[in-house]
Amino acid sequence: MRQVSINIHDVFSSIAPKYDKLNTILTLNIDKLWRKKAINLCAIKENDKVLDLCCGTCKMIELECKAVGANTKVIGVDFNKAMIDVGYNNLNKLLRNYKFDLIQGDVTELPFADNTFQNITIAFGLRNVPDKIKAISEMYRVLKPGGRIVCLELSKPEIPVFKNIYNLYFNYVLPFIGYLGTQDKSAYYYLRDSVNGFMTKDQLRDEFEHIGFKNSGFKSLTFGIASLHYGIKPLNN
Repeated sequence: MRQVSINIHDVFSSIAPKYDKLNTILTLNIDKLWRKKAINLCAIKENDKVLDLCCGTCKMIELECKAVGANTKVIGVDFNKAMIDVGYNNLNKLLRNYKFDLIQGDVTELPFADNTFQNITIAFGLRNVPDKIKAISEMYRVLKPGGRIVCLELSKPEIPVFKNIYNLYFNYVLPFIGYLGTQDKSAYYYLRDSVNGFMTKDQLRDEFEHIGFKNSGFKSLTFGIASLHYGIKPLNN
């Protein structure tokens, strides 16, 4: 299988304008349902302080703003300005009466005080962070005791027959469709390789526990092609 060495920042800059459209096509719009499930798992209450990491085009923030209400600002962080620009454009069209702020920054060095947020989300972003353990540790640091982290990620299905069919699609068909949509073949080879090289669901749960989260676990979605990972910062921290 081909391995591609690329600059992650350049990848997301190149696909930012078509990112949402291609996600809808490549997932048959199931990613919209996955995000709603992630928000439900967060159990966000009105006026909660919410942080979305690797916020990209801000699909999670759109849902989170509606959950916290018009009086509370939702914060997003992403390392890529092109993605943030698309995110601002999306939110300014959809959420005229809600508050949000998008920050270009590094999720391994978050510019927030300890114990700031009741909820932290990260959707399809953790596998793109070079130092994943440091990123999870930063999430733990800025989360309030009793607060919840929810991580939505692509994963690998485990049902034997479906797994074989999906692997053919994911490893060979998806990069080709991605190239047709963006003319950037490397971007979708990167997507394939980043998922194939990511931690298993059990490994990520164990890392959450090791860093200090309690009641950690995961829920498989759509036959295991995506997963919701979660944990709670203990009150006696």
